[in-house]
Amino acid sequence: MSENKGFDDPLSGLAFAGQDEDLDEEIPFDDPPQNPPQTQAGFLDSDPTSKQPLLHDSQQQGTSQSQNDIYPSQSSKQHPSDQYATTRLDTLASYGQLVTPPHDTPQPSHPEIQPQRGMDASEAGPSTGAAFPQVAESRRQPNITITDPIKHSEKSMMPGVSGSYVTYAVNSRMTLPKFSTRGASVRRRFRDFVALAELLKVMHRGYFIPPRPEKNPVEGQRATDDFVELRRHALEKYLIQLALHPAIAQSDELLVFLEAEAPLGSNLQWQQLQPMHGSILEGVSRLPKQLFGQDPAAPSPTEAATNTKHTSDLLRRFKELTVKEPKDPAGLDQPEIDLRNEKLMVDEFLEKVAAASRKAEKLVSKFEQMGAVTGDLGLSTLALAKFEDTDGSSCGTYTDSAMASKNISADAKRVGSAAVRVSRLSRTATSSVTEALSPLHDNLALAPAAIKALKEREAALLTLHAIEADLEKRRHAVALLDSEAQKTPGGVDKAKGRKADNLRNEVAGLEAAVQAASQEYDRVKSRNTQEVSRWKESRVQDFNGMLDHFARIMAAYEDRRLSVWLEVAEQFGVTKAAAARLTST
Repeated sequence: MSENKGFDDPLSGLAFAGQDEDLDEEIPFDDPPQNPPQTQAGFLDSDPTSKQPLLHDSQQQGTSQSQNDIYPSQSSKQHPSDQYATTRLDTLASYGQLVTPPHDTPQPSHPEIQPQRGMDASEAGPSTGAAFPQVAESRRQPNITITDPIKHSEKSMMPGVSGSYVTYAVNSRMTLPKFSTRGASVRRRFRDFVALAELLKVMHRGYFIPPRPEKNPVEGQRATDDFVELRRHALEKYLIQLALHPAIAQSDELLVFLEAEAPLGSNLQWQQLQPMHGSILEGVSRLPKQLFGQDPAAPSPTEAATNTKHTSDLLRRFKELTVKEPKDPAGLDQPEIDLRNEKLMVDEFLEKVAAASRKAEKLVSKFEQMGAVTGDLGLSTLALAKFEDTDGSSCGTYTDSAMASKNISADAKRVGSAAVRVSRLSRTATSSVTEALSPLHDNLALAPAAIKALKEREAALLTLHAIEADLEKRRHAVALLDSEAQKTPGGVDKAKGRKADNLRNEVAGLEAAVQAASQEYDRVKSRNTQEVSRWKESRVQDFNGMLDHFARIMAAYEDRRLSVWLEVAEQFGVTKAAAARLTST
């Protein structure tokens, strides 16, 4: 039996780790007794479709079992073949159908049994019976939950066609001063989450804002309960990530979203937060006036502080297309050069983490398949044991054939039971590994958002350069007109003087726009710098915790699996000394 690897046995709480009653409940062999035992908490129900809790009631209350309780001696227990006669094997396609939940179903978490990151097992308190090392949280999780999805019907724009949508109860109790201390519960639909994401993207340029869950264009899939549950889980995670962001957590946008009672579309506070968006049609109608001088060509300070693609100023878009960014780094200051290098690093990181995420998914898939195949092997071996029991009974009680069949049956049951236990360990390990490797997928999702935020700074600098170039042209034109007006015979040319005055007004407007664009660029650049530093620190913490957690899970899994097979080997007559030599080779 292997020794503890320096941390509390993370598998000691498994209800199925080595108890034959569990297998009896699944695979009865002989005639059932007159009063069959009731299904116990933590064991599989007789109905294959029932849900199985992973922990005993005693384990949920924080009690633990010794290793002798988990792995009782085979000789001290009555064999399953002496209790039951019928079998359910013909009703199951595979072992995975019996015990494996859908791999894409979010696994329930148990924050009450998860020690915080940075705490040793001894600091986290007594063992609560968790099956594997739990993911530790680096920060206190915001108290945000999404519950109670309700499907609603709505009228469609097409006559005779009706649509539907789902609303969710968003429950929150934030600890920040601006939020209600009593908490709030409001109903939101997916369209509201999309509106929140778009608003944050416009109002908080330069921040690495966590991405929202994607839309699903397939109407049929959106109506299924599984899809609604997956979306509910994803939206809850999205809001928690926003609440963990130091700037977004204190934003008015998140405050109104979490606490405004009325639907967002009709909420006055939400409407007041909306930026002034110009449509393409407005830009098309405005363009001729700008070209003929009937509309000021200079952007307002508000427009200058906004990304060009969010305005209706088509002339400004054309001008920015003609501005050439300096290819020589000498034309940029050092912070800008550093941030552009960081963008290249994020591009490379995205490529590496995408490859690692694909490998992690492959690992989890193989782990899941290995557990299912091992369980199928165990069930097949137990079916063989039943066949040998039946065959031996037909040969008489004390004949050589009957004794040989019973020996084969007993050995097959030992191996089959162990295979089923190992398969269950694999199932639990699969869920734990998936949770442990989640920082890979989280950072993979955040990397494109980081690239977009860094591009926002480049867009702000491009706007600044375009307005500065336009300002320089206007100043040069004013100086030229003043010079020509003074040279006019007979006095000052009034027409050129009026034109020069108009250009001076445009120069004043452009100077205000340059100041606003410069302030916006500095603000976005400062946010980029802060976010790059924060993300680096977060990645170091997340990946260190991920690797440590993954290593602990694998060590715990291999240790318990080894214990199961060593017990079987001892039952076949292998001494502990010989078993130790086998494990050392």
